[in-house]
Amino acid sequence: MKRTIFILFIIATTLMSCKDSGILLPNAIGSAFDVLVVIDQKDWKAEGGKALYDVLNEPMPAMPQSESMFKISKVQHRDFDQMLRPARNIVVVTVDSQLYTKASMKLIKNKWAKNQMIAAISAPNSKSLANFIIGKKRTLQQAFISSERANQMAYYKANSNQTAMEMAYKKFGIRITLPTSMNKYNETDNFLWISNGSVEAREDIIIYSYPYTNKEMFTTKALLAKRDSVLKANLPGSVENSFMGTEYDVQPPIMEEIWVNKAYCAEIHGLWKMKNGEVMGGPFVSHSRLDELNNRIITIEGFVFAPGREKRSYIRQMEAMVYSVKMPQEINEITVTAKSTAKK
Repeated sequence: MKRTIFILFIIATTLMSCKDSGILLPNAIGSAFDVLVVIDQKDWKAEGGKALYDVLNEPMPAMPQSESMFKISKVQHRDFDQMLRPARNIVVVTVDSQLYTKASMKLIKNKWAKNQMIAAISAPNSKSLANFIIGKKRTLQQAFISSERANQMAYYKANSNQTAMEMAYKKFGIRITLPTSMNKYNETDNFLWISNGSVEAREDIIIYSYPYTNKEMFTTKALLAKRDSVLKANLPGSVENSFMGTEYDVQPPIMEEIWVNKAYCAEIHGLWKMKNGEVMGGPFVSHSRLDELNNRIITIEGFVFAPGREKRSYIRQMEAMVYSVKMPQEINEITVTAKSTAKK
C-alpha cells in the first residue's frame, strides 16, 4: 500500500512539474494574426477602446489592397472563460481608477497555451489608456508580429527543405530556413530563385549579391535601382521585353533601417509588377545586408502573387523566411564560439 501511495505521489509531482514548465500547455487556438481583445463594453466604446481598435486595425504597409494588421474579436471580462484562454494573441485591458494611478503594459508569453502572446494593459481611466496605447502603438503591434514570426520560423525549421537551404549556402554562404513547399529552383551568376510554384498563391524567394564599395549603396534609391536591374536581367515575363520591376506610382516602396542578429539591415516593403507585359503584381519584402567576410551586399527578397486573395498571411510568411537568414560572418562566429566552448 505504501509503495502504491509513493508511486502515485511521484506521478502527481511529475505532472505538476510538467505543468509548471509549460509542457502540458495546449496549443494556441485561432489563425495567425487573430487578436482577441478582453475588455468591458463601456471601456471598448470609450476613448481608450477606440484607440486600441485603431492601432490593431491599422492597414498593413505596402499592400495592393487595404488589409488590416490583425483580425480583431472582442469579449468582455465576465465571458473570458477556459475555452477562450488558449487564444494565440490576446490583449487584456483593465480600466480601474481604484487600482491604477498610471497606464502600463506587460507582455506575457505562453501563459495559457503554447505559442501564445498576451498584452496585459491597465490604466486608471479611458483617456490615459488612449494616450498610452497611441504612444506604445509600435511596441504593441510588434509584440504580436514578432511572436507570429517566431512561431512561423519554428514551423519552417521543423518542416524545412534541406535541398533549397543547401543551395543558398553553397552559392552565398548564408543560412536560410525554407519550408518544404519551396521546391522549385533556378539560378544564374550571383542569383538564386526558389519558389513554391503554386498557381493559387505563389511565394518566391530570390537571393542576389554584388560587391560593396561605399555606404551610399545602402540608400533607398541605390538599393531599388539594383533591385530593378537584377530583376530585369533574371525575371523576364512571358511577353517579349516584359520583366519584373518595382511599382513606384501606386504606392512607393518603404525602407526602414533595422537590426537583425545585432547587425544593420535595410528592410524594404513595396509592390512589384510586370512591366511591358502581363497584368501581374503583388507585395514584396527584402533585406539587404553586408557580407563582411566577402565585402559584398546580399539581398534576400520574398514576394507574393495571389490574385483575388488577401495577402497578409502570405507576405508575413515570406518575412519569416527572410528574417531567418544568417550571414557568413554570423555563421563563422557561431562556429568559433562552439569550438572554444568545447575546448573548455
